[in-house]
Amino acid sequence: RGGGGEASVGADGAAARTQEGFLSSQDAADMDELIRKAKADPQTVEMIAKMRAEMGDELKSLEKEPQDQILGGMKQALDEIKMMDYLFKDKERAVKEMDKDGLIDKKNLKKYQKDPALLEEDTRRGLYFQFVTLAVAGGFM
Repeated sequence: RGGGGEASVGADGAAARTQEGFLSSQDAADMDELIRKAKADPQTVEMIAKMRAEMGDELKSLEKEPQDQILGGMKQALDEIKMMDYLFKDKERAVKEMDKDGLIDKKNLKKYQKDPALLEEDTRRGLYFQFVTLAVAGGFM
């Protein structure tokens, strides 16, 4: 591992740590922006409240994970969110590729083949939920 990291906190209190080879300053800025948007979205705020009420033990377990691991998961989710536009330029092909890679539950395959836009919507929602869950566990939200 390289030298120590550097912590930065956004004006609204959202934090992101940059570390050589881990988070670029652009990653930190993108994460901070997504966190700010999530905090301003009433549906996300409601989802977080439900998550804290219904998944308390799971969140407590996640909160014990090393900060680098939480940030790494947030970065991975953000990178995958960013790739969605490219992946879903050809929605039918996206369904085929994701199925080939084993990323689609077989019980949902026909539904997604019939409506590839639904796969995009469900995938985006899942990645967003993953990012927000990790941001909550990391104390960023």
